[in-house]
Amino acid sequence: MNATFKQSGKKGLVTLDGDLTLPNAEALKGIFLTALQKSDDVTIVMENVQNADLSCLQLFCSAHRSAVRKNKHVAFSGSPPPAMRNAVEAAGYARLKGCKLDCEKSCLWMTVGVDHE
Repeated sequence: MNATFKQSGKKGLVTLDGDLTLPNAEALKGIFLTALQKSDDVTIVMENVQNADLSCLQLFCSAHRSAVRKNKHVAFSGSPPPAMRNAVEAAGYARLKGCKLDCEKSCLWMTVGVDHE
């Protein structure tokens, strides 16, 4: 996995490339911690993501919940790649509404996964 963080003012951009799986979980956690420490508005871009697993999904969820608690914002840019959508669906993370902390309706999983029409 390649992960980069760029900051411009209060905005941060996390770019992820490669496998978002357990062997990369610690690095992914670190990039999210840095992004949330330095930015109020974090955008996540995924490029060439081939694999994603539950550990990755849990870290995305944790980053979002941490952001909400700190009055910050985390969101995906564009449509996540098929590997991410498949992991979300397989783990049962796709949802129509967020958790009880999600007062702003910004849950990451409402934008990913199965079509709920």
